[in-house]
Amino acid sequence: MRSFLSVCSSNIMNSMPEPINPWPAVPGRSPYVLSCDVRKIKEYNEKAHEEHKVQLNVLPEPFFGTTTAPVVLLALNPGFNNRDPKVHKDPRFQRLLRNNYSHGRSPFPFYFLNPNFESSGREWWEKKLKFLLDHHEFTREKLAQSLLCVQYFPYHSRRFRKLELPSQEYGFGLVRSAITRGAVIVVMRSKKLWKKKVQELEGYPRAFTLKNPRNIVVSPGNCKRFDDVVSAIRNGK
Repeated sequence: MRSFLSVCSSNIMNSMPEPINPWPAVPGRSPYVLSCDVRKIKEYNEKAHEEHKVQLNVLPEPFFGTTTAPVVLLALNPGFNNRDPKVHKDPRFQRLLRNNYSHGRSPFPFYFLNPNFESSGREWWEKKLKFLLDHHEFTREKLAQSLLCVQYFPYHSRRFRKLELPSQEYGFGLVRSAITRGAVIVVMRSKKLWKKKVQELEGYPRAFTLKNPRNIVVSPGNCKRFDDVVSAIRNGK
């Protein structure tokens, strides 16, 4: 069997079109960092200001949702607040994340829409998706099965600062797969960064940005093609 490190390295060096998923190999205890990312993160954290440091006492969240989702949301990175370590120590949350890493089945693959789970992440996403949650056609479960969020940078930090890691390639591959299957793609933040890494986004007719990237609410007022999002969720494509 190939070692995880060799798999992670070969994905990047050989530019495999469908990189092998490295995320099930996240360690079972802190620091929660993939072996192929350790060196770069260690070097970065030694020099970074506190607000920019990568937080390794919480599990990374590179993506959440189903890989066949008709709507894909492209975000920047998971934030961090003082409530997060407690949430991430909860065995129930750890099971959710680890099931998500391996793309396991779940009634709520977009787990922040699970009504039985309390976290600051759920509160944040409920605000951003309020107009979809209030849509009379869609249950929470329907939305949770229709959305995929891919983070540009997979690890938590209080504020984002650009750092390139080998593990990011898997997320970029998820976006390319979404383009191949014709999903609607909403670039919520960092259009330039995303288009640099996933060049297929340039000119893709079903990808669009929000009017106000500082207020990333998926709403009719902020989303020029909100009807396309609703239609994709309704029809599953």
